[in-house]
This record gives sequence, C-alpha cells and structure tokens, in this order.
Amino acid sequence: MRIVYRFPPPMNDIAEFALTTLRGLSPVGSSKDPHPGLYRDSHMLFLDGHNVTDVNNWKPGQQIAISNPVPYSRIIELGNGKMRAPLHVYEQAAPLIAARYGNQANIRFDYMPVRFGSVQAYGNSLAGQAAGKRRGGSKKALRDWLVRQPCIIITGR
Repeated sequence: MRIVYRFPPPMNDIAEFALTTLRGLSPVGSSKDPHPGLYRDSHMLFLDGHNVTDVNNWKPGQQIAISNPVPYSRIIELGNGKMRAPLHVYEQAAPLIAARYGNQANIRFDYMPVRFGSVQAYGNSLAGQAAGKRRGGSKKALRDWLVRQPCIIITGR
C-alpha cells in the first residue's frame, strides 16, 4: 500500500517573494517628487478579493492577487509616452516569480478592479470620465476600465 501526501505550496513565501520582486522593480521617483517611493510602498495583497496583510490563512482553491491602488499604476505599467520610469513592472515580475515558484503555483499577469481609495476617486472624477469617454463604450465598461489596475494572480497547483 502506498500513501501519498501532497504538501500545500508555501503561499506565504511565494507572496512575500512576489512583493519583494515588485518593490525591487518599482520606480521610486526623484527628490522633486512630492511622494517618493509611494508606488513602491503601495503594493497590496488580496486573498479572494479581500485586502490582507499576509496569506497565512490561505486554503487550496483560494486566489492571491497583488495590485497597486495608486491611480498612476496603470500608467507605470503601460506608459503614456512621457514617462522615463521603468515600465511594465507587473509584467516583468510575473515570469521572475514563475521561474522560482512555477512548479508550486500558477502565476500570471493580469488586470483587476480596485474599487477603493484614489483609484475609485479618479474613476469618479471629471478627468477620469473624460479619459473614459475617449475610449467609447457603455458607462459600465467605462467604470470597469477606469478602476482596472495591473496585478499578479497566484493560485496553488
């Protein structure tokens, strides 16, 4: 008789490595910046869509996401033609995390809605509405587009 026990992946280690990788790739700003390091220090963990400080309570089947609620996080990811900061922070981080933990978890780059704080305020602002109108589409599509931020999605294998 053979007994097989599957150990759960070390999700806390994976999440910490992902946060460290994202912080290392994040632009910090210059001394003229009113909030140097705000983007770097604002990466947040989500467990099944709820903000958490760690993923110690992770259970198989739950999804971990890491995103950044600052309203310019999407601009840092995609660029706007004027930025000199490193771009594609989340897109660059995903394969680095997968290279280390890809045999224990699925790691992918995506976009997720962040419906609180500065992102929500931007989505409701006149500037946000104007940016959305240039995209066209329905009001619901506009609201969804305005709050979508880059993220890393981590699920256990």
